[in-house]
Amino acid sequence: MRYTAVHVPTWLAVISIGLGVLSIILSLALLSASAQEGFDIDFSEVPTVHFPAGGQIVSAYPAFEDYSFMLFDICDAVGFTIDGGDCLIYPMNASIGGNALATVVDGNKVIVYDRELSPLVGSDGAEMIIAHELGHHHCRHLGRPVDPRKELQADAFAGAAAKLLGKSLEAALSTVQILDKRPSRTHPDRKDRVTAITAGWNDPEAGKACMLP
Repeated sequence: MRYTAVHVPTWLAVISIGLGVLSIILSLALLSASAQEGFDIDFSEVPTVHFPAGGQIVSAYPAFEDYSFMLFDICDAVGFTIDGGDCLIYPMNASIGGNALATVVDGNKVIVYDRELSPLVGSDGAEMIIAHELGHHHCRHLGRPVDPRKELQADAFAGAAAKLLGKSLEAALSTVQILDKRPSRTHPDRKDRVTAITAGWNDPEAGKACMLP
């Protein structure tokens, strides 16, 4: 995937987690960062994020509560904590052409999820997409050269997360129908991605470690 600059003035994020409510204040000065999919993101208002996509400006905003809880349920399942930094992530929603992306802003992690995906993949699929983006963060993919194997590692991580959440393999594979059948410069084909998700589900420790069979 491509990575571009993200410009951010000061903003605050308050994040809720499943075992209670923990307020996390993220104060960010004007800076640059890396984002997936080649989006130029301009954080020009609080708390909305504006960025161009498909020739028009769209807005991202703090994620609806259900998506935020999905993220923190995943973190709980895989043993990530906010204190440890693995789950210190700001979830957002936006209309980005039925996509999702991971971003790092001056060391602060962001996941943007397009809610238009949910009618296509259901609740399990939404959670797996968020797990996939968390995998990009955990596997340290952002800012690195394009490599389709990064998608497979994130898929394996999502499969591991599904197993640790107590989900079936069928649930782990609930996004398969929207995956491209053919490979591209940035993404493997559907068959390879199914293999990676399945491998992560079968061996969650390897999936958490971003290992492929």
